[in-house]
Amino acid sequence: MRRVAGLVLAVVFLSACVAITVERRRPRKGPVKEVGYVDYGGGQVRYSAEGWSWIVASRRKTALKLMSVNCGSDLEPRITDEYEHQDADAAYSGSDIDTSMSIGDEHYVIERHVHLAYECVPRGAAAPVVSTEAARGPSLVIPGVSSSSAPATSSSTFVPQEPPR
Repeated sequence: MRRVAGLVLAVVFLSACVAITVERRRPRKGPVKEVGYVDYGGGQVRYSAEGWSWIVASRRKTALKLMSVNCGSDLEPRITDEYEHQDADAAYSGSDIDTSMSIGDEHYVIERHVHLAYECVPRGAAAPVVSTEAARGPSLVIPGVSSSSAPATSSSTFVPQEPPR
């Protein structure tokens, strides 16, 4: 019974080890305290999407923890992009390479990975205002004015916001 419980615990803990940091930009503080941060930082992590859903959820949780560790205590990670990609990982151990290279390209393991790109932002900061026209939503439709001198009115109540300065 103890061996089964130990095996289950080992599988749970080892399933979280498949989340890795792909890119890391650490936050940089300015030369004096009043300046604050010069660069908030960010990066990219990935985790394997293969396996049972509870194992994949554990890997995602580990990936989110990696993001938080990179951002530090003053900043929090905000996911900017999330996508799936099939990645090929090569074995780096000498004995693994020797045995598989004689067979062919079997030293590559191709798996589906979820990539999370993130930026570090101050804790409690509001979501950024989108500045591109396509992301703002519907555009204003101003009907044509024939021979009238009256000002044109919009047919929508959407009012675009200016980005913060």
